[in-house]
Amino acid sequence: MTSPTLHSGRGTRAGELILGRIVFVALAGTIAAGGAARADSGDGSSLADTLGDAITQGQPSVQVRPRYEIVQQQGKAESQAATVRTLVGYSTKPMEGLGATLQFIDVAVLDTDTYNIPGIAGVNGVANHPSRANIPDPRAANVNQAFVSYEGLSDTRMVAGRQIITLDDQRFVGNVDFRQNMQTFDAVSASNQSLPDVKLFGAYLFGLKDILNQEVDQNTYLAEANWTRFEAVQVDGFGYWYGNESNLPYTQLPGAAGCYIATTARSCNSATYGGRLHGSLDFPAGLGVDYVGEYARQVAYDGGDPAIDAAYGHGGGKLKWKDVFLGADYMVMGSNGGRYGFQTPLATKHAFNGWAEMFLTTPKEGLRSAYATGGAKLFGSNLLVRCYAFRSDYQDKDFGHEWDFSWTYPVTPHITGGLEYAKYHASNAGFADTSGGLGALANTNAMWAFVSAGF
Repeated sequence: MTSPTLHSGRGTRAGELILGRIVFVALAGTIAAGGAARADSGDGSSLADTLGDAITQGQPSVQVRPRYEIVQQQGKAESQAATVRTLVGYSTKPMEGLGATLQFIDVAVLDTDTYNIPGIAGVNGVANHPSRANIPDPRAANVNQAFVSYEGLSDTRMVAGRQIITLDDQRFVGNVDFRQNMQTFDAVSASNQSLPDVKLFGAYLFGLKDILNQEVDQNTYLAEANWTRFEAVQVDGFGYWYGNESNLPYTQLPGAAGCYIATTARSCNSATYGGRLHGSLDFPAGLGVDYVGEYARQVAYDGGDPAIDAAYGHGGGKLKWKDVFLGADYMVMGSNGGRYGFQTPLATKHAFNGWAEMFLTTPKEGLRSAYATGGAKLFGSNLLVRCYAFRSDYQDKDFGHEWDFSWTYPVTPHITGGLEYAKYHASNAGFADTSGGLGALANTNAMWAFVSAGF
């Protein structure tokens, strides 16, 4: 079943029907326009035959991911979530540059009484259990993607409808594929590579489906330019204007991105501008080095609180040799005098600042993360270990440390199994935000076991 909508005055099911009709009308209208110009495809076949081929010769897709997750957190009862995510989709064969994709998502839950889903009690028909640790994987069924694409213009791809958008390493915009309900966007997007070694991307987001299967109105713009002439030196410039347009009190929007200054959904709306310099260098004896440097500034946008004014910086390097690598990074999510911490509301947040997910929302004091990562391929398996040291940007508070471990094994080209583990240890000083922020940081252990099969 679908969750209650966060669109003002519209139900989730009605929104899905409207979206489906938009996709269908757009597809049918474009085909009809082409058919009006000529009654056949030029090789003797009728338009109906061509349309039939586009549909019957398309590409189906299926992915099934059962997962078992355990979270143990100080001060909470243990949570256990046994869930199965199923994705079923179909993409038509392109016809004169025009294509369409429809994908459904279903998340089945074995027992909802064994873990807590953060947010409003009763979301997705599941009663919350606040005495237990959070696992944000509710039971859900929805349209995951439904879009029309057009590639009839040189070096250009345009997409309209519900779609996946991932930019760069997903630090600012991603699909949160780690969670069983991934994040997808209701958007119009376009990418162009007409200029040599340059890729341009732009999108307008009028809605999103979040990891709690809630649909949130948006007034968001994404813009990015990538220069890729040399592997050793590549440059990205970006601007992201995040606007949550839901007209409900912030406390009723568990799926909305937070920032600890919120009174309404729009209080956390922000504009982010920045750039990235990165590349890969090859040396003799199979050695290689990757590096990255990033900087961004964040200010208020579309009703955002005036306190929104903070900077972001990240520098890192990775040394590679054959199937082994070792990396070190330092990331700063700055603070405006302890009133606001730099946020990434559309990011794949689980991939950053620890898998224990203690810092999905940046504290008002900001966050400094110093971390080292090691990885290797061993007997066909992929191994990774990472350790973090966390401190605040404002007043340099100790926020604790964390160890993350991952093991994955490709059983076949279509089936992968894996185990992941995260152990977060809070500092002795702890952290208490008496104005409604994180509350006390808590020692946390989390474990995931999964199998992913895709065809």
